[in-house]
Amino acid sequence: MSNLDNIYVSLDEARAELARRREDSLLQKEVENEIGDLFWPMMKEEPHSVMWKYVLSPDNGFAFFLHLAAYVNARPLAVEYLGDTFLTLNEEKKGLGRLRVTLPDKSRGLVDIMDFPPNQKRLMEEVTLKNGTHLVDFHHDLMRRSGFESRVWDSTSWAHAIGKPSDYYYAYLAHFIAHGVAFEAYLTDDPDEREVAFTRDVVAPTMDKLEERFGYRPLIVRLFPEQQSDEEDFHWWSYPPHVNDYIVEYIQAQGFPIRSWQPET
Repeated sequence: MSNLDNIYVSLDEARAELARRREDSLLQKEVENEIGDLFWPMMKEEPHSVMWKYVLSPDNGFAFFLHLAAYVNARPLAVEYLGDTFLTLNEEKKGLGRLRVTLPDKSRGLVDIMDFPPNQKRLMEEVTLKNGTHLVDFHHDLMRRSGFESRVWDSTSWAHAIGKPSDYYYAYLAHFIAHGVAFEAYLTDDPDEREVAFTRDVVAPTMDKLEERFGYRPLIVRLFPEQQSDEEDFHWWSYPPHVNDYIVEYIQAQGFPIRSWQPET
């Protein structure tokens, strides 16, 4: 069985190791030849820090990623998957439609900007808000308003050409042997057995295969702590003040109801 304790490297290790591997042009070419047409062209141009998002949104987690990317000296790249299926069982996808906001009186709330049942099993790019706006357009507009800068790439065609995650994960993680750093939040110890199973059955074995093939493990840095308090969880899901204030104005103008948020006791 693969070791779930051997997935991540520290931020300092990622920075130093990426710089060292970038000096090995033969290793880079070997990886590119192994993956062939499935290798992302932009990764050949310069090293990238990668954050995989179904739909990019400028939340606090993304703002934190930009700082980490700068530290490892690798250009930030947000990889979207707009052609994936919307499922409320997936907390990340559900969170795109259930926003965490801080109100002017400093109280915190939750607001559903979409009706979930009618959008269940639609493609992410087809999901709409209560007012008819597409979910993707709403979050991309937030990105423009945020002022954050990142390269953005929709991986839909790439992923669909290969198949299931278990099929494309070898090609995906190969990009982090010598071309960049992945910032991920794989679960290794959580009540959600489905998510842990993906880490155990897909991510860890794929890393073992890549290490056997190239002599190096992919450079993956843990983006968030695995066991978080409710307060910490709310922070990462919410937005920087200038984005949060716009969202509050938007949902009030649209008449979307806001529910009070309180940490569980």
